[in-house]
Amino acid sequence: MNHGLVESHAERVPKLHRRRFLACMASSAVAAPVFAQPSAWPTRPIKLVIGYSPGGTGDGVARPVVEGLERSLKQPIVMDYKPGASGLIAADYLAKAPADGYTIHMSDNGALSIGPATRKLGYDPAAFTYLGSPGGLPLVLICSPKLPVTTLPELVAYVKSHPGTIDYATGGVGGLPHLIAEQFKGLIHSDITHVPYKGLGAALPDLISGRVAFGFFGSIGVLGHVKSGSVRALAVTSARRISQLPDVPTTAEGGFPQIDSTYQSAIIAPPGLPPQVEAQLAAAVQQLTRDPQVVAGLEAGGFSIAPLSPAATKKLFQQELLKWKALIVANKLNLNE
Repeated sequence: MNHGLVESHAERVPKLHRRRFLACMASSAVAAPVFAQPSAWPTRPIKLVIGYSPGGTGDGVARPVVEGLERSLKQPIVMDYKPGASGLIAADYLAKAPADGYTIHMSDNGALSIGPATRKLGYDPAAFTYLGSPGGLPLVLICSPKLPVTTLPELVAYVKSHPGTIDYATGGVGGLPHLIAEQFKGLIHSDITHVPYKGLGAALPDLISGRVAFGFFGSIGVLGHVKSGSVRALAVTSARRISQLPDVPTTAEGGFPQIDSTYQSAIIAPPGLPPQVEAQLAAAVQQLTRDPQVVAGLEAGGFSIAPLSPAATKKLFQQELLKWKALIVANKLNLNE
């Protein structure tokens, strides 16, 4: 037997094992990336839930945001309107939606701080995935042009000189304008009476005529009336003056830095969003205020650009929730009028 040409059984087995081992390793090297890479996102249109009716204030803010997100995410953004209950219906819908990144919500104080401060809800606002905020829509303190005041300090003096006779208007009970007016009432230590209407449109004729003295309303809804002179603007509740009303001072400039609440926007997703999807969405939200077209569209309606990170957005609403709860208790507000 030629021992130099014939392999023993003992020599053949290890070589066979080595060949199988190397073949398996090569196969694994090819297959591994397929399993390691997360699936691509997004691959289809994304739904943006809106808690207000088409054509309203919320719609005006959402449209520039939609266009900006489409440019960043390279997918269509479909606006899904679920109006009612100051945004609570939309937020409740989001809480039950799949956490896959294809359903997001442009929310605000109504669903994330005021609603939770005033009633028991079917969702926990702290559980949502916060993606950031482009800023907020200031409220404008407006009064009848028949009222003999042109500034916030003059309004305070007028209210104090007419105790128990001054009414203020809102678009309904328990909304942000109502709570801010009650905050104002507590700060000036004067008795003023709340007159709730069914929206700004119903309140305006009485404000213009002087039947009610003043009210806080979202800037988008009142800009045209201010510019036409049918109502007079005394202050805006944002930290800075807004470009559409550059001559109207802030409430802080008028002596009330405590009144600094706006219709703060927040873009949120269901709880438990995958980290990769969360990161992509948060980056797209942060890009909004770096997009000149988005900024121009928002500012045209009086929106105040003040971007917040996801963590800062969540913290702001948690702080607001505590503030409104304390105000409701301190002022003994009946929000079931």
